[in-house]
This record gives sequence, structure tokens and C-alpha cells, in this order.
Amino acid sequence: MSSEISFSELLKKIKEVYCFLITKWKLILFVTLIGASCGMVKAWLEDSHYVAEITFVAESEKGGGLGGYASIASQFGLDLGSGGGGAFSEDNLLELFKSRNLIDKTLLSTYDKDLFIDEYIINHKLNSNWDKDSMLNKINFSLIAKGIYDRKRDSIFNQIANGIISNQIEVDKVDKKSDIIFIRMNDNNMLFAKSFIEKLAENAIKFYTEYKTEKNLANVEILQRQTDSVKNMLFGGINDAATINDLNVNPIKQSLRTSSQKKQIDLQVNSTLYTELLKNLELSKLTLRKETPLIQIIDRPHLPLHNEKTGRLLGGIKFGFITFLLMIVLLLLQKEILPIGKS
Repeated sequence: MSSEISFSELLKKIKEVYCFLITKWKLILFVTLIGASCGMVKAWLEDSHYVAEITFVAESEKGGGLGGYASIASQFGLDLGSGGGGAFSEDNLLELFKSRNLIDKTLLSTYDKDLFIDEYIINHKLNSNWDKDSMLNKINFSLIAKGIYDRKRDSIFNQIANGIISNQIEVDKVDKKSDIIFIRMNDNNMLFAKSFIEKLAENAIKFYTEYKTEKNLANVEILQRQTDSVKNMLFGGINDAATINDLNVNPIKQSLRTSSQKKQIDLQVNSTLYTELLKNLELSKLTLRKETPLIQIIDRPHLPLHNEKTGRLLGGIKFGFITFLLMIVLLLLQKEILPIGKS
């Protein structure tokens, strides 16, 4: 027997379903209204979700530009680097903003008179079930930065930090073909969301910049100290040479001129060394400028922030539609009109 169904049988089946559902319209309407009411109540009780967003673009010099300078500097034992690459590629930069290290640092940063984590606990009423005399109300989270261990305090801190990373922070590109990156934070407190995302961006940009420039900055500082040292020796030698020449009142006696000649040799050596150090110092400063990434913030969050809380009308429509469909499916299954479960 063929399992195919003819068009006439299909129409007959649809008519049967329609007639059956018409007989149950009061029940369907009643359940739909209950679902819609539940959706409106849920939307009304739901906490607000304010969204703060920062968009920025990160640029850094990559290769090529310092090739000639680097070859010159290498003759004097100075490594200027090749630029570009490194641990923080574009994809890794996205993960940097969600790293536990930066979230911890932001939570332990000052927010008004307290810390961000103290304000977070108050906003989310995490301390609502803490007794007034409980030790939990006396927790000092600033001790975490000092490396002082406390099991209860650290457990609370870990739960909050991990919850923010998992549920409240979003980092991604605006578009796959674009270099513009956005960081988004949602929270039930408008001012907290704005302040937290701005502080997180500040900490991340500072960390990223310091990492990219650490090696070259150290080179500049070393060369600057060496240059200043040789400069002081050179200027001191000039004064000493002038003093010795003033003492050599009898030019006929050659033995009196040996000290002056030695000073002149020292001056020539120090002068040559000073010139090379200056050259290397300028090359190193140029490298530092080229390697320093430019992170340009395009947009900052502006008050009032967008509230993503579901409206009561929309919540009612969603839940009403869902219960409407579910009720129809259950009725058809009960009537065995749907072929589910039949052999």
C-alpha cells in the first residue's frame, strides 16, 4: 500500500484539524491569555539591563619601516626589533579584554569612595541575605591585590569575576571585514555599567601598550643613561684639559704637555663614543614610537544607556504566541491527529 497521500486527502486532513480546533477555541484562548499574562508579569519583574559600549580601533606599525635603521643599529650591537607580530595579534586582543587579570584589576579599582566590586555587590543585592553582624559585611577586597589569602572573600570574588566574564562582557568586531572592535557591558545599574566598561578599556589599553613597548622602552632608558654618563665625562674632560693647558706656562718643556695630550685623546674617544650613542639613542626612540600601538577610541557610552529589558507588551505577545502553539500541538497529540508516536 502506498504511503503517499493525495491532495484531496491532505485537504480533508486540514479540514478535520481546523474543525477540531474550532471546537476548542475557548480553551485555546484561555490558555493563550494565561501565557500572555505570565509573559507580561515576567517582563515587569525582570531587572533592567543597561548596555554600555565602547568602540575602538587598534593600529601598530608592522615591519618594513625600520629595516634600514635596524641594519645600521645592528652594527653597534643594538636590536631594534622587527615590528608587528608578537603575542597580541588581533584575535588575541579580543580575548585580552575578557581576561581574568584585567577583570580582577577593574573590580579592584576605585569607584567613588569604594571599589567596583563593593558597588557590584550592592547593586545586585548579593549581601541581602548577609547578617548585619556577619563577617561577610566586613570583607576588605582590597587585600586581594596585596596577595593576602582569605577563602570566603576569594570565593565571592571569583564567582563575581567569572559571572561578569561569562554573562556581562562581550567583545567582538563590529564586522568581520572591519578592524573596529567593540566592548559591551550590561548591568542593572546604568552608571556602574558605563564606569566599569570605561575603566576596563583604560586598563586593557595600558596593559597592551606597556607590553608592546616594554623591550624598546628598556633600550631607550639604558642608552639614555649611557649617553648622559659619556656626556658628563666629555664635558668634564674639556674642563680638565683647559685647566692643564693653563698650567703649561712653559711650552719649551715637552714633559709638561703629556698630560694635556692624554686629555685630548680621552676627549676624542669620548666624543666619538658620545656621537655613536646619540645615534643609537635616536634610533631606539624612533623604534619606540613606531612600536607604540595607536588605540583610538571611536565611541564612548553616553547617558542614558540603552535598556535591553523586555517590554511588558512584547513579553506578553511572545509568551502568548508560545503557549498558543504548544496548546494546539498538545490538543492534536491528544486527539491523535498528528502522526507522532504511531507505528
